[in-house]
Amino acid sequence: MKKISFRILSILLALMMVFVIIACKNEVQPEPDTKPDTGAAIKYYMPAGWAEKVTTPMWTIKDEGSVTVPDAILQGDMKTEVTNVTPGLKAALAQALATPGYFKDVKNVIVIISDGMGITHVRASEQWCGELIMTQLPYIGASTTLTREGIYTDSAAGGTALATGYKTTKLFASIDAEGNELKNMSELAREHGKLVGIVSNAEMEDATPAVYSVHNKNRSQGWTKMAEQQIVFGADLFMGNDYSGYSGYFNSGNELYQYTVDNKMKLYNSAAKVVDHFNDDIKMWALFSATANKFARFDTDNSKFPNLQQMTAYALSWLDAHDKTDQGFVVMIENTYTDHFGHGNTPLDGSANTYGIVKEVQSTDEAVAIALKYVLEHPDTALIVTADHETGATQLREGWETDFSMVKAPSGDHSTQPVPVFAIGKGTEALNSLSEADRAAGKKWYEAATYENALVGQVIGHLLGDSEFGGDVATDNSSKRSPKFEVTTTAEASSITYSLEMMGPIINNGNYIQFKIKPLSSSDKITVAVRPKNGDGTNDSVLINEVVFSSTDDITIAKDSKNNVTTPLMKAYNQAFVTGSGSMDGWYQVSVPAKTKGTKLVITLTSADSFPAGTTIGMDDLTVQYASTIGFIKFSSDNATASGACLVTD
Repeated sequence: MKKISFRILSILLALMMVFVIIACKNEVQPEPDTKPDTGAAIKYYMPAGWAEKVTTPMWTIKDEGSVTVPDAILQGDMKTEVTNVTPGLKAALAQALATPGYFKDVKNVIVIISDGMGITHVRASEQWCGELIMTQLPYIGASTTLTREGIYTDSAAGGTALATGYKTTKLFASIDAEGNELKNMSELAREHGKLVGIVSNAEMEDATPAVYSVHNKNRSQGWTKMAEQQIVFGADLFMGNDYSGYSGYFNSGNELYQYTVDNKMKLYNSAAKVVDHFNDDIKMWALFSATANKFARFDTDNSKFPNLQQMTAYALSWLDAHDKTDQGFVVMIENTYTDHFGHGNTPLDGSANTYGIVKEVQSTDEAVAIALKYVLEHPDTALIVTADHETGATQLREGWETDFSMVKAPSGDHSTQPVPVFAIGKGTEALNSLSEADRAAGKKWYEAATYENALVGQVIGHLLGDSEFGGDVATDNSSKRSPKFEVTTTAEASSITYSLEMMGPIINNGNYIQFKIKPLSSSDKITVAVRPKNGDGTNDSVLINEVVFSSTDDITIAKDSKNNVTTPLMKAYNQAFVTGSGSMDGWYQVSVPAKTKGTKLVITLTSADSFPAGTTIGMDDLTVQYASTIGFIKFSSDNATASGACLVTD
């Protein structure tokens, strides 16, 4: 029995070792020979990035009054210590700050988000990696990142606050818990004729790029849906990861292909093509097929994919060169790997990936240095550096200044710790919460007072010309655009008709028109009919006798005595990803297939009894299903028999 027990114990120990090995392989680990010696600064070896034969385009000085900054270093060999945080750059920064009136009214806005980067991360990186340029920017603050409900956030809700100036619920991307679209800074920039760039070393469908390009009530509904919405949005420059997730849309067999053609979108996934087509008059999609663990990380020597500094330089160069109307640009640049390494930590101990975290802070700082070079050469540019949340609940335990192992991140998940805000440019002083008196009293940058992260979005709105951008989600309505299509009858009516026209891709045969409606009448039955534009089958200037939907597609919403929906094709809708948030009981989902292609349709609601004057009927989430998922499509409206707000107005 003892021998058997010993054999069983040996087998169990062997299995445990296998599990440990597998777990270690699946977890991001630092290089074994790169953990710093006690008291020694960590050198920075810039990733190789694109092949040497590829030269990343760089801007040239426009403003004669600009200071002279040193040339940018964009590529390393992982063996030679290099940095853009040089005495020359610091001298140029000091000269600009000492020159009265140097910074001009803002035309361009650069937002750099180091995903998951907390104040503790920056402090540790500053201590162990050497001087950072971000902490030397003139305006310094700190923001809290709680969601609207007061709990720890995710990148969707945290990013939404930065992009829209509003707090929201976890998982929601540029939309509030009631379903209101929140205008993001990309859309505001477009209203002012500016170019829009979205850059990330994460997959482009990920939460942070998403909040600057789509409106979605659940980032977890699938990346295909995010990708389709981004195609329809069509930023001027998309640069990042996941070429395979988008390549199908640029293929003639895809339903959205014609839309990419009409909007002059081109997709490239090699360094040579991205650079060779730099000057083309197109919307640039520069997406790469790198895997998550090998894309532009500080510890990656890969000449196939760009590093963060090269992406930053290329994006600023491209936007600068393509600003034909001199209206400026807005760009969001994300480093996802601060968050990536933070999530890889081992709970309780938390020492496995703290080295990766501080190195990615340093990598972010190198991108900040590239962006700062642009700001100093173009004083009409604002630069804001911050994070959507902290990852790891990082702790600087006793002795951390001389013993790196005392830098611990025991959570491996998001936390409620505040994140830093660094800024430069005219108007960004509104983000400063470290006063001159504080500085005179010896307070450090990490002792700045905290404010809500939505303030960052509101200040960006101000910089872009909207003094009421963002606000308190409960009381302020500025920048809210409700996707609900609510109309109120002006007189008693037997039916209410919505006349809708596509503003994006056309409806094709087999696509499903999907929407929710909320009938608010005394009737137990409402018939929903989706018909051609004219509603009677007569010729239409667009459809030309083609019928999008026939009367056989009529659907009846029936309810039982307990007010439960009994119609098989519909279901009650309760939007509540967080308990008690966004309840919308009484909405019913409709899904009907298109019979042929078209751009216009009529939706008629007919009641068993007449609709009394003053009856309000609402619609929401009007979408067209492409391929395997639902893509949000914008509509305009010309109501035939009712008055009210449009679903979405361009």
